[in-house]
Amino acid sequence: MDRFALTNARCALPGGMQENLAIVVAGDRIETICPMADFSSGTSFESVPSIDVDGRLTTAGLIDIHVHGADALSFDTVDPTEPARIADFYAARGVTAIAASLVSAAIPELSGRIENLRAAVEHPQPGHARVLGAHLEGPFLAASQAGAHDPKALVSPDSVDWRPLVDAGDLLSMVTLAPELTGAVELTRALAGAGVVVAAGHSEARGRELRACVEAGLSHITHLWSGQSTLIRNGPWRLPGLLEESLASIGLTAEVIADGKHLPFPLLEIARRCLGGRLAIVSDATAGAGLPRGAEYDLGGIRCVVDDGVAVVKDAASGAFGGSVTPLPAMLDILVHQAGWDEHEAIMAGTAVPAGIMNAGNRQGRLAPGYAADIAIFDHGFRAVGTVVRGVVRGCDGLHSDGSIPRMRDRG
Repeated sequence: MDRFALTNARCALPGGMQENLAIVVAGDRIETICPMADFSSGTSFESVPSIDVDGRLTTAGLIDIHVHGADALSFDTVDPTEPARIADFYAARGVTAIAASLVSAAIPELSGRIENLRAAVEHPQPGHARVLGAHLEGPFLAASQAGAHDPKALVSPDSVDWRPLVDAGDLLSMVTLAPELTGAVELTRALAGAGVVVAAGHSEARGRELRACVEAGLSHITHLWSGQSTLIRNGPWRLPGLLEESLASIGLTAEVIADGKHLPFPLLEIARRCLGGRLAIVSDATAGAGLPRGAEYDLGGIRCVVDDGVAVVKDAASGAFGGSVTPLPAMLDILVHQAGWDEHEAIMAGTAVPAGIMNAGNRQGRLAPGYAADIAIFDHGFRAVGTVVRGVVRGCDGLHSDGSIPRMRDRG
């Protein structure tokens, strides 16, 4: 359909929640959003077919800027079909854009994995989530903060030729690095100059090292409390770590894994109060997302197992999580119905904020005229029942699970 409307929607708009609205889509953009009374009486809408969402919560499609895979599939693969299959998995859950996160590996391997994303990025299949390019979570990380990354894969920027990564062009969207490593400032400057978002993470950095990279173009902080240095004492002097510097920052954005497992609710609340509208939620979901408890999978050569709502590294001595197994919609349910977050604020942390972090805030992440027709329709508990991606309507578990569009009517 070139033009259609979602009607009787309860919408998360940039300014707040509003009910009884119609969202008119034309092509791959939102044409207008108006009260149902205006849609029903407007002569310009007489021939527009509509889908009655029956008062369901309707948001901009969720944007996950840190996701490694799902359903036994991983972006760390040489299988050219897996990125599209992962994009399909998330679109079916109301996530309409994802950054393909890659774990630490040698530069030639990472270059090949980035190239493997080309088809999904440049020629997406209809109804699949947008793939926003690669997010390299490594290999420029601190060994002491490796987490689920293979320590043998970690390197300092001054020890390798990282130029092939900078030359990856539009296929590279974000790089997480440790600011204290030798050569990190030079790498940050080169990446930021190429339009890549640079983030600090898996790091032992102190304030001076973080500020040096911020001056070179670093703008984001990867998963607060996970893989971050914290406060230490040097005699009587207290020295803030990356965590405290991040929470006290003025212009930096940051992300949290809001699965209720990585971080207890008081820590999520601290991040919310400190960063406000600069805080995004991310899944950090791995191949374990969608798999049953006890299922095992590889994360960059590290064996992980799905436990009680989270993944852990199988080697018990490591004491590390192996990423998350919870997609963003379930995290919204946790934040709103368990952690007590305001519904609108939580939704913005999964839509407008991550869009802004990825420098796409002027075209994605909001229900507003002129923005991308990436839309999610949720039932109770943030269960997706319908998704629109680039103007293509697809069903999710109920609204039109057979591929048709029930409740659609021609008003002409």
